[in-house]
Amino acid sequence: MQTTQQTTQTGFTLIELLVAVAIVALLAAIAVTNYSQYVERTRRADATTALTRTAGQLERCYTQFGVYNDASCTSYTTVKAGAMSEDKDYRLTIAVAAQSYVLTATARDPGSQAADDACDTFTLSHLGLKGSTPPPAAGADNPCW
Repeated sequence: MQTTQQTTQTGFTLIELLVAVAIVALLAAIAVTNYSQYVERTRRADATTALTRTAGQLERCYTQFGVYNDASCTSYTTVKAGAMSEDKDYRLTIAVAAQSYVLTATARDPGSQAADDACDTFTLSHLGLKGSTPPPAAGADNPCW
């Protein structure tokens, strides 16, 4: 009596393994890019928080003294050279007059936000106007704020 043995294959072939590795590499490349963009957008909050906090301090000064640049408010209106946001991602500058101010946060170069080309600079004025460089498209909401 003659018997036939059937052999079954166990495991993966090299081609199947390479296809699986290629798929994982593609997904990882997409994930890393999206994560980097997410981190950039998250760090923008450092700039907006610093500007909003300083604007609130200046508004309190204006409410108390009737001007933004009163001598009692110099701790808010005088930014030391190289002043930074809380997380040190942005340089802060203040242009203040008696009845107006413009606050600016610029991405620090070199720094973690230097590669963020979508939102290099943030501005906030005494009128509450929020701007950024480069500016958003006409009619579009500002993605930086």
